[in-house]
Amino acid sequence: MTTSVRFVIPAKREFVGLVRLAIGGLAPAMPFDADTVEDMKLVMSEICTNIVLGVSEYAAPPPPELAFTVTLNPSDVTIEIDSSEAVDELMLATSAEWTKPKQSGYGLSIITALMDNVELIPGGDHRSILRLKKFT
Repeated sequence: MTTSVRFVIPAKREFVGLVRLAIGGLAPAMPFDADTVEDMKLVMSEICTNIVLGVSEYAAPPPPELAFTVTLNPSDVTIEIDSSEAVDELMLATSAEWTKPKQSGYGLSIITALMDNVELIPGGDHRSILRLKKFT
């Protein structure tokens, strides 16, 4: 059975902790051990922090929203992150820029190491989606 849950938060630093809580709150419904759930929380924190930092440099108030959907499938958990301005900032970054260690984060290398599949999907109307998958 497939179940999806969608969360929408302001793309502001003080709301990144809610993303970790949301993933942790869904843990009982996920077919993973506690370490894997912690890895997913770390990945989401890293991504959202990078998005928020990128948005804060360019966005005028109010901040854009950051939406993410967690889909629990029998064979995987899929997380899709959708934020028009925020994900567009990620689209502009090259993989080489993401792999460089940052003072405040790990970059794409840790995200791809902890997730089974990472896709950045350009969309129309200034929207893009970052899709993460973790297989059971």
